[in-house]
Amino acid sequence: MASLHLLSSKTLNPITLPKPIIPTSFQTPFSIPTSIKPIPSFRTVPKVALSHNLELNNGFLSSVEKDGFKLFVGNLPFHVGDLDLAKLFQTCGNVVMVEVVYDKLNRRSRGFGFVTMSSVKEAEAAAKKFDGYELEGRQLRVNYGPPPSKKSFIKEPKEERNDINTNTVYVGNLSWSVDNETLETLFWEHGNVMQAKVHYDKDSGRSRGFGFVTYSCADEVYSAVESLDGVDLDGRNIRVSVAVPPQRHS
Repeated sequence: MASLHLLSSKTLNPITLPKPIIPTSFQTPFSIPTSIKPIPSFRTVPKVALSHNLELNNGFLSSVEKDGFKLFVGNLPFHVGDLDLAKLFQTCGNVVMVEVVYDKLNRRSRGFGFVTMSSVKEAEAAAKKFDGYELEGRQLRVNYGPPPSKKSFIKEPKEERNDINTNTVYVGNLSWSVDNETLETLFWEHGNVMQAKVHYDKDSGRSRGFGFVTYSCADEVYSAVESLDGVDLDGRNIRVSVAVPPQRHS
């Protein structure tokens, strides 16, 4: 039987491959010459939370809003969006969050929104500058004031103004598309909204064009009437007044 000859690596003559010729000036696609500096990035509006991504900022925003840096902006042109509002208000400081309120069904602006600044000083400056500011033919309504403290709702009731005998406001000249949620969103900035109700026709189910908003105290009613009467909501200037309770006949 022929003997088997085992081949080891020492007995093999490997083929020596020529080394590739690489030019000394060759750059890989991932290398950046030191002589070239990256182009700096510019942002029109720096780090503003817009309404479409609020869920990413809820923790931080809630703490800022509690400090009372939030502004109500009414009578907005309908095509003005979050970014437009942010650009406008950043001239007064650092804009933290912007939210234009839209109709859920047709995604049309309801003509109002909210802007949160990073400090009380900036919020006051923005309210002073933009309340009455004309934007594309419309005079903005900008109101600023710290939201009512939760502790105030459990304090002894204060003596109410003589001209206010109810905690409810009447809201008239409403657009047919305004619902309870929209009414609450508009009015909650001025106090603790206990109830917001649009009245509908029982037979047709169509809005009757008016509603009522109930607050926790008369001070909030006074603030809402003073700030929101005449504000444009869905293309209509709403009428806001103190609701007169029905007289009881003896």
